[in-house]
Amino acid sequence: MPLLNFIRTKIIRRFINLRSLSSRQVPYDEIIRIELLVAMCLLTVISGILYIIIGSVLGVSFLIILNYLLFFSTVVPLVLYLIKKGYYNQSKLIMMVIGSLFMFIKAASLGRDSGMNLSMLIIVFATFAFYSINDYKYILLSLCLSTCLITVLEVTDYNLLGDDTATNNFEYEFNYISTGLFAILFFYVILRVNQYMNSKLANLNSKLLVKNKSLKKLNQELDSYVYRTSHDMRAPLTSLMGLIQLTKTEKDPEKLNALIQMQENCINKLDLHIQQIIQLSRNIKTDVQAQPIQFRSILDDIFEELSFFEQAGIIKKNIRIDTPSTLYSDPYRIKTILNNLISNAFKYYRKSEDDPYIDIDISSTKSVTTIIIKDNGIGITAEYLENIFNMFYRASNQSKGSGLGLYIVKEMVEKIDGTISVKSRVNTFTQFYIELPNNKNFTE
Repeated sequence: MPLLNFIRTKIIRRFINLRSLSSRQVPYDEIIRIELLVAMCLLTVISGILYIIIGSVLGVSFLIILNYLLFFSTVVPLVLYLIKKGYYNQSKLIMMVIGSLFMFIKAASLGRDSGMNLSMLIIVFATFAFYSINDYKYILLSLCLSTCLITVLEVTDYNLLGDDTATNNFEYEFNYISTGLFAILFFYVILRVNQYMNSKLANLNSKLLVKNKSLKKLNQELDSYVYRTSHDMRAPLTSLMGLIQLTKTEKDPEKLNALIQMQENCINKLDLHIQQIIQLSRNIKTDVQAQPIQFRSILDDIFEELSFFEQAGIIKKNIRIDTPSTLYSDPYRIKTILNNLISNAFKYYRKSEDDPYIDIDISSTKSVTTIIIKDNGIGITAEYLENIFNMFYRASNQSKGSGLGLYIVKEMVEKIDGTISVKSRVNTFTQFYIELPNNKNFTE
C-alpha cells in the first residue's frame, strides 16, 4: 500500500536510528514493533490535540486536559528520544507504565458511562503488539499492572477521582473511535509480524529440505565411499604383500628388479588414493580462501610435478592465458582442479596419434574466468559422459585409478561457485569447460 509505505519511510522512520538497528542486527519483527511504538506516539499526539481543541469547546474538565498536556509534553518526547538512542525496551516500558497511569486517571475521572472501560483494553492490546514471546517478563509486568488498574476501576465504578457527567457524551464517541483506531493499528502490526514469521519459517523449511536432500546424498556417497575406499586401499596392499613374499624367494636380479618396480607401482597407486582422500576431505572441511590466482605459476608447478609421466615429453602443451582481470579464488582448489584434468590428459593420451597435444586456454572478464582444457586422447564414449563426475565412476578400461579424480574436480569447482561441463568424441578429443566467478569480495 503506497500510503502506508510513505508514512513508514518518510515519517515514522525519521524517529528511528536505522544505523543502530543494522549494527545491532535487530530482527525485522522487532523493527516492526518499534515502528508501532513511534506510530502510537504520533497517533496519540494527533488524537490528543484534537481532543483538547474539541473538548475545550464542549467544556471538558480541566483535570482531563491537564492530564493530556502533561502526557504529550513529557512522556511522548521521552519515548521518541529513547527510540532514537536505541533504548527500545526501556521506551516500550515507559510507554506502557505511564500510558497505563494516564488511561487510569482519565477513566477514574469520568465514570463508566464514558466508555473508558473499553478504552482500557488498549493497554492489553498494546502489550501483545509491543513484545515478542522472548520478552515474557515485560509482558507479565504489563499485564499485572493493567489488571490491577482495571480491577481498581471496576471496584470503584470508574469514579475514584470523580464523575464528570458533563463530559460523558463527548467521551463516549471519542473513546470508541480512538479504541477502534488503536485496535486496528495493533492488529495490523500483529498481522505483519505473523506474516513475516510465517515467511521466515517457510524459508527455513525450504532450506531444511535442501539440507536434508544434501545430507541424504552425502549419506549415500559415504556408504559407497567407505566400501569402495576400503576395497581400493586393500587391493594394492594385498598385491604388495604378495610381491614382497615373491621377492624373498627370488634370486634372479632381473626378476627382482621387476618385482621391485611392481611394488613401487602398488605404493604409488596407494599414495594416489590417499592423496585423493585428503583432497576430498580438505575440500569439504575448509572454507574458500580467495587470493589472486597466478595461472602461469600454477601451471609451471603442475607440469613439473607431472614430469615423471613418460608421456610428459611426448605431448605438446599449447597454453594461452589472457587474463586482463585478476581472478580471486582459492589457489589450492584451482591447482587441484587443473592438476587432475591435466594428469588425465597425460594418462589417457592416444598412442596411435602422431601429434598428441593438450590445449589450455584461460581467459577472463571482470566477473568470470573461463578455463578450457582440450586434448586429442582416447576420448569418452557418449553414453558415459553424464556419469563421469560421479564418485568412483570409471569411463575407460584403461583407467587404473580409483574413480575419484573427476568427482573431486566437480566438487571443488562447485565449492568455489563455478560450473564445469565436458564434450568428447571417442578417439578424437575431450574438452572440459570451466567457468569460475571472481570472488574478490571474499577478501574484503
